[in-house]
Amino acid sequence: MPVYPVERLPVTTRGHYPHLQRHDARIWERFLDLYAEAFEGFAYDVALGGNRVGEDFGDEPTRLAWQYSTAMKIDVVGFKHDACWIIEVKAGAHAGSVGQPLCYVELAEVDRFTDLELFPVLVTDRASPDVAFCCERLGVLLFELPEEP
Repeated sequence: MPVYPVERLPVTTRGHYPHLQRHDARIWERFLDLYAEAFEGFAYDVALGGNRVGEDFGDEPTRLAWQYSTAMKIDVVGFKHDACWIIEVKAGAHAGSVGQPLCYVELAEVDRFTDLELFPVLVTDRASPDVAFCCERLGVLLFELPEEP
């Protein structure tokens, strides 16, 4: 299970997106403007993995806080009726940006929070041809959404 329960929120095109940087939030809102209707809900800042410590470390909230601080965090989980998108939102995507949703999918297979099929997704404002090529080869859905001039 994820560190904390996954809070599935209704689809909204404007709001608070935990841990998304301001520029990433603008990219995310462009994605929502185009694709929000395809989803049934979203969860933000889903923490997977992390270092689990023994009971001698402290009370349960303290142990969970430690695990959360060391966990990998999915920017957005998008729930569709038949699929779950594991979404990394990143300004100026690079090679590491491609790897993040791939790692998150693997962790989500272990820390199961849904029975839906999982898909790695990268949402960005710009990706080089090499990043786009790697996404295609590795099965990461790429959405490149530059700001309009």
